[in-house]
Amino acid sequence: MKLKSILIPLSLLAAFIISPSLARAQEGEPVVVDEVIAQVNDGVVTLSQLKREMRERVETLTQNGMTAQQANLEVEKHKAELIATLVNEQLLIQKGKELDLTDRVEAEVNKRMLEVAKENGITSIDKLDEAMRQAKLNPPDDAH
Repeated sequence: MKLKSILIPLSLLAAFIISPSLARAQEGEPVVVDEVIAQVNDGVVTLSQLKREMRERVETLTQNGMTAQQANLEVEKHKAELIATLVNEQLLIQKGKELDLTDRVEAEVNKRMLEVAKENGITSIDKLDEAMRQAKLNPPDDAH
């Protein structure tokens, strides 16, 4: 009985001494922030990108009258196609960079945005941002 009463406090003390060292070991370990689901040349498609696309498609389907469960099932059925779409987008981005289209495309997009803004009587970037938000579009962060 006396041995048991000594072993219990000793084992608790040992657990307290060992636990902080285990916690420190875990602090130094790398933490997975995102998971790569496809390597596309020098780019990647991540799990967070896939989840974001799936979430957006579910939202669209529910806005069009499907229940959340139906929308989730429908999006899940087309998951492989969605991954293929993300891979294709990555390939197009890479090809555009390879052909140095980025500046030309950006200039063309900016030109078209100015035309649309003028057609709608929008006279400033702030008003354009507000109009985009009202249309449930996300204005670019670097538009200013």
